[in-house]
Amino acid sequence: MEQKANFRLRLNLFDGIVLAAALLVGAFLLWRAVKPQGAVEGIPAAASATVQYTLRFQRWAEGTSALIEPGDQLYDNIKNYAIGQVVSVQAVPAETPVLDQERHRQVQAVLEGFEDVLVTIQAPCAASDEAIVVGGGYELRSGATAYVKGQGYMGSGPIVSVEEVRK
Repeated sequence: MEQKANFRLRLNLFDGIVLAAALLVGAFLLWRAVKPQGAVEGIPAAASATVQYTLRFQRWAEGTSALIEPGDQLYDNIKNYAIGQVVSVQAVPAETPVLDQERHRQVQAVLEGFEDVLVTIQAPCAASDEAIVVGGGYELRSGATAYVKGQGYMGSGPIVSVEEVRK
């Protein structure tokens, strides 16, 4: 005796709403994946310029700043973006905040045997109202920590200043 496969799709209102929402989300994700990655209408494209910014590598052993030379190409240590070329290097005494027990306040104290290295970098960038982007995707933000590598060294530190170079 044969049994007939009798398939009937029975949907109630809630099942229909969930199915329609899932289809809409799938269609939206497919549209986002296929859409060209150009400029969005109504938002101006980023202007091309040159930016000069300064990084502060903190608490390096004295004399280590000699590894960095003007002309070195630097890269982001996380995503490997080219982030610019070294313009100048300046070693300054390393300082750290310590508590003054007598006056009950924070003071800056020099760390013996260490130095902070101020590295000025110049790079072509795309500037918009929202961000300054170098290296095809690395966003520069003053105060943010940058993880950088060069030929034979790497370091991290805050971005101290960012300024546009006028020609």
